[in-house]
Amino acid sequence: MKDTTRPKKILLIRSAANTLNTTINSLKNEFPSSKITVLAPETVRKNLENNPNVDAMISAGTTNRMSLFSLKNKVIRKIRFGQFDLAIALYNIDHGMGYSNIDFLAWLSGAKNIRGYNVRGTFIEFDGWGVLKKYFLEKTSFTWFVINAFTTIILFAFITLGFLLEWPIRKIFTITSSQDPSQKQKKADLSQHTESSNIHGITPGVHQKV
Repeated sequence: MKDTTRPKKILLIRSAANTLNTTINSLKNEFPSSKITVLAPETVRKNLENNPNVDAMISAGTTNRMSLFSLKNKVIRKIRFGQFDLAIALYNIDHGMGYSNIDFLAWLSGAKNIRGYNVRGTFIEFDGWGVLKKYFLEKTSFTWFVINAFTTIILFAFITLGFLLEWPIRKIFTITSSQDPSQKQKKADLSQHTESSNIHGITPGVHQKV
């Protein structure tokens, strides 16, 4: 009976050269009848064409870092319309952190299954949610840095604005206080009381002189 669950068309993204041959051999052992297409920079075309286990190549152009934003639209279309059953991302490290851009390309292919192979020849399977989760974990440090920087800028702006507004507010308050009628009345009463005291103090002297 024919096994219809095994993938026939495989997209392999050459994101880690030292993992390439080991992964290809592993895939061929697991899926002998499968056709392997490799997405890779144009500079490695000759090496891939000389590999008997590679059936086709999609050129990523001259870019050194493959991602959704660095690949041309025609390359993205080839990935999307390739109707791949399995998409492979290659990692230089076991946990594959730092390769979320490659995982996203694998997910973008629309393949039914997605795997990430590491240097030990083992793999993990993931889906779109796994890609987003990994991307978030990779960007967490940068995200918190941006949040802290933004918060610091906002606080600095408020503090600076407070200092700038303090002087005119104090000036207005001073002017308002100087124009308070009750204060003026108090000053007038105090002045009259002082003048009255001076007059009474002088009167006895005048009578004595007369």
